[in-house]
Amino acid sequence: MSFDFSKVVTTGAAGMVGAYIDFGIRTDHHTLDILDSSAVMRFMREHRPSAIIHLAAATDTARCEGDPAYAYSLNGVGTLNVALAAAAVGATFVYVSTSRVFSGDKSGPYTESDEPDGTTVYGKSKRLGEVAASLVSPEHIIVRTSWVFGGGPGRDTKFYGTVLKKLLNKEEVVALCDVEGSPTYGKDLVGAIKDILSGGERGVFHISNGAPATRAAIAELMADYVHCTVPIRAVQRDFFESGHLLPRNEAVSSKRVHLRPWQEALREYLEAEWKEYQNNQAT
Repeated sequence: MSFDFSKVVTTGAAGMVGAYIDFGIRTDHHTLDILDSSAVMRFMREHRPSAIIHLAAATDTARCEGDPAYAYSLNGVGTLNVALAAAAVGATFVYVSTSRVFSGDKSGPYTESDEPDGTTVYGKSKRLGEVAASLVSPEHIIVRTSWVFGGGPGRDTKFYGTVLKKLLNKEEVVALCDVEGSPTYGKDLVGAIKDILSGGERGVFHISNGAPATRAAIAELMADYVHCTVPIRAVQRDFFESGHLLPRNEAVSSKRVHLRPWQEALREYLEAEWKEYQNNQAT
């Protein structure tokens, strides 16, 4: 029997990854407050989802470090509320987590068999969400990913969108060369989650588009893709005031999921979702 995606509920669907969820019931913080446990339970009992994809989270890492209560309430308590509701209605609970649950001290990409040992408030709060998912919801999928891009000009306000706008404006781009991560296209991430749900597998999955890269290497390739000759200024972590908070290694790899290379995914993203913006900038 095929999986019924029309009955999937997504929290935090207004964000970058949520842009690629074109199925089921999409919610945001206006329509579903994950900190209101009673409201969450009522909502899930009313809709009886086949699965819940939990994207709602505290993702502003700087704010998390300065306001631990903010991080732990959303990533810990909020996740627990949704996981409890998933268990109550028999829904598969998909928790989208992060490579920051690891310390970043490993020399190569983290795999599903590595034990989380995060040191930041953000990483610890996301790990708390993982624990809630695994203990409360019998049918759970924990997805760890890294350096997600997507959403186009309207939603991509982080590294990729910022760099592209600077390149198109012929402005200098400063990017780290001593931190590695795993670029991941939000569209491919959602596709992988759908495949896992359809296949009936459960447990922990690392999802990314292939080999690790540095921010500087990504920026260089973006410049090449958009035919920009502005040089990329590669710097190390100590260039930034809060650079010491960044782990050297945010890369993940999987023994269970294999996606296309990030270079191919990034090219598609720029051509499919930024072409109109690029054309407007050129006129």
